[in-house]
Amino acid sequence: MQAKDIMTKDVISVAPTTSVRNAALLMLANGVSGLPVIQDNRVCGILTEGDLIRRVGKNWAANADDPNSRMGLDSYIQTHGWSVGEAMVPDVVTVAPTTDVGQIGALMVSHRIKRLPVLDAGRLVGIISRCDLLGLIIDAPAEIVAAGDDAIRLAISTRLKTDLGLGSEKVGVSVNNAKVSVVGTVDTELERRAIRTLVENIRGVNGYVDGTSLAD
Repeated sequence: MQAKDIMTKDVISVAPTTSVRNAALLMLANGVSGLPVIQDNRVCGILTEGDLIRRVGKNWAANADDPNSRMGLDSYIQTHGWSVGEAMVPDVVTVAPTTDVGQIGALMVSHRIKRLPVLDAGRLVGIISRCDLLGLIIDAPAEIVAAGDDAIRLAISTRLKTDLGLGSEKVGVSVNNAKVSVVGTVDTELERRAIRTLVENIRGVNGYVDGTSLAD
């Protein structure tokens, strides 16, 4: 799945000359927490709730020991200026419509951001938020396998080997009326929990018995 499949296409944006008050009103009226900033049909920044909340706390004071420092002056302007252009973050992480959702999630985590504008040939065509990714988790079906105990056992045994590195020499799998039992020795409690998670994500499983034990 790609960005174009989950992005919001009707994007509310502002200009750098918009007042932060009007930008805040737009956020509240439309139930959004971030606004792309557009100048000359290009994204030049992004304004978020966090940027506006910092104005309330006036966090620039943390750098006021050296008021002539670049950081101190930039922070002062960002938290005291009354235009979006002064309050916004100019360095925007963006994605293309064809960017894979896995890469999108990785970008959000690595950059600690909540939304990504989607650009096509430099033009804003959509935006993706964390909520869009959460929707994928909610709608994701359990992994489908063929019906029958033997099919379930084979699927679980294969996934234990490929996903967790647990071959038949470490754990054994049996299935009776779709109820799965896993026995063997695991190294950690976390590994035991991972096995349960894997089993419970296989469609057709109707119960799980944990027969594993921790290695001494």
